Amino acid sequence: MLTKNSLRFLILLPVLLLGLSACTTFGTVAEDSSIQVRIKDRIYPILEKNQPNAVDVVSHNLYVLIYGQVPNEDVVNQISMAVKGVPEMKKAFNELRIGNPENVSTATDVWITTKVKSSLAAEKGLDSKRIKVITEDKEVFLMGMVTREEGDKAALVARNISGVKKVVKIFEYID
Repeated sequence: MLTKNSLRFLILLPVLLLGLSACTTFGTVAEDSSIQVRIKDRIYPILEKNQPNAVDVVSHNLYVLIYGQVPNEDVVNQISMAVKGVPEMKKAFNELRIGNPENVSTATDVWITTKVKSSLAAEKGLDSKRIKVITEDKEVFLMGMVTREEGDKAALVARNISGVKKVVKIFEYID
């Protein structure tokens, strides 16, 4: 006889497998997490000495996005140097901007991300589960493994969202 928890597991297993099939392997997910931690460890001393700042790191399928605000160009360059040579990382995209993080509206960015994700999900011929959306100061960063056609379509959808200032494609193309 199936218990309540076993039944939940059997129901959720296909959903989980479908979701993972559109993403990456468990190994890649673990490596992405490890890369993020290693990069944050490398840049922490730089950020501690250079306030104010708001910097985050996202690794998706071994492609790394570093984004946020720092006080000057020297910090941008120091961080670029610090992340070079991180093992297993395919490529790093330094999208840091010079500015004060207090001038960035997190609520606006969350709203833009929600609108972009919803619009991508509604777009015919586009598997939105394979696209990660990050918004910082009204700039939308798109990451994932897609065809060139899907990447172009996703960028066009994001550009047409009200409030989006810029769209940056950080895709790994599979064609």
